Amino acid sequence: MTDEIPNRLRDLDANTILWLDRLDHDQREALIWAGKLDRHQRDRLDKFLDLDKDHFEAGFAVVKLWTRIRWLGSTSMWIILTVAGLLLALTQILDHVKGSKL
Repeated sequence: MTDEIPNRLRDLDANTILWLDRLDHDQREALIWAGKLDRHQRDRLDKFLDLDKDHFEAGFAVVKLWTRIRWLGSTSMWIILTVAGLLLALTQILDHVKGSKL
C-alpha cells in the first residue's frame, strides 16, 4: 500500500495532509500554479499581496489606465492608416479618372 504513495507525500506531516484535504478544486489549482513559480516570481507575488488596500487599488488603476491608453494608441493608429490609405486610393482614382491634361 505504501508503494502507491509518492515519496513527496510520505514526507508530509498529518496536519499538512489534513489541510490539503480541506482545499477545494480552485484552491488546489491555485496552489499548484503558485508551486510552479520560480523564486523571483514568488517574491514579487509576496510583495504584491503585502500591499495595503490603497496601493493595491492604485496598482490596478495604473494597469487599467495603461490598457486603455494602449488600446487607444493601437486603435487610433489603425484609424489613421485606414484614412490615409483611403485618401491615397481616392487621389489615385481621381487622377486616373481626370486623365492627363497634357
